[in-house]
Amino acid sequence: MKLRVILIFTCIFTFQVCKAQKYPIKDKTTYYLNSIFIGGKKNALVRDKGHIVFDLKANEATCFTSCNFVKLKVKIKDQSIKFTTAVPAKTPCPDHLLGIEEDIKENLPKINNYTVKGNQLILMKDKDVLIIFTESGIEGVKK
Repeated sequence: MKLRVILIFTCIFTFQVCKAQKYPIKDKTTYYLNSIFIGGKKNALVRDKGHIVFDLKANEATCFTSCNFVKLKVKIKDQSIKFTTAVPAKTPCPDHLLGIEEDIKENLPKINNYTVKGNQLILMKDKDVLIIFTESGIEGVKK
């Protein structure tokens, strides 16, 4: 009987520790753009049209939008994240890609927390999902 009680408590403790474990953003890892939410509506047409790489030691992130780089300063503490104003490169994107760059520049300063679920990096404002990136990439896209 004592052994069962010990086993039950061990299982409960292990479950709680695993549940509470936070998965951090990985340094120098490419996260490919999966979708952007504008006005609560998901835009999956942006899928694989950009990516972001974090340099956690320098507190920086570089976001590539298929035609342009956006340099950012980033502060990460626990599950909170804050990006500075996005500064794109001097050359603007062509019209058919400009919307993606604008959506990213609009959403990044709003983001205040994140979660990592499996291979997805989910950037949010409070509990509202704004941008989803996928670590492993999209079919046909290599790291």
